[in-house]
Amino acid sequence: MSDADMVPRSRLNEEIAKRKELEADLAGLKTSLTTFEAKAAEAETLRAQLAKATAEHDTFRVGVEAGITDAEGLELARYFYDKVQPSEGEERPSFADYMGKLKADPTARPKALGAYFADAAPPAAASAPQGATVTPPAANPSKPAAPAQPAAPRSTAPLPPAASGAAPAPAPSPSAAGWSRDTIADPASYAANRADLLKQASAALANKLGTR
Repeated sequence: MSDADMVPRSRLNEEIAKRKELEADLAGLKTSLTTFEAKAAEAETLRAQLAKATAEHDTFRVGVEAGITDAEGLELARYFYDKVQPSEGEERPSFADYMGKLKADPTARPKALGAYFADAAPPAAASAPQGATVTPPAANPSKPAAPAQPAAPRSTAPLPPAASGAAPAPAPSPSAAGWSRDTIADPASYAANRADLLKQASAALANKLGTR
């Protein structure tokens, strides 16, 4: 090998340094590519979530415009729309067109969906058949009925004059000769003078027996 064919050491070192620099740049690009791929996957996920949210918003908006505000009703409306097949030679109607048709023509509404529209008639209240006897609700067995209270005896004592406001004066205790069937029959008089009455009756009986 002649001296002309030999590569100078300095130039060889430069080539080695360039190669190492290129290798470092390549490693950096690979790292960046991995990061970009992860970001792209995340962006795709966000794009799908945005599309789903947009579709749900459009479904809600179209449903509300048609007269359906219930979430279950909107889900049913979407279910029935997905089953719609276009006529031959025609394009499949949009969800907004489908709901607009149901809003304008109640007879075209699916039976399970009709009750969710705002203009749907409320269900009729169930009435008892003509001539049927309505049975009152049974008493609660856990709560016994209160026993009937006896009526308070009516007093025969005269009432005080309305203007005076004074309490009625107590009736005087009758003597042995003053007892009669009417006074004994009065519960208030009998209860107040029971002991005296029995005493006088015993004395009268003993007197009558002694005269025989």
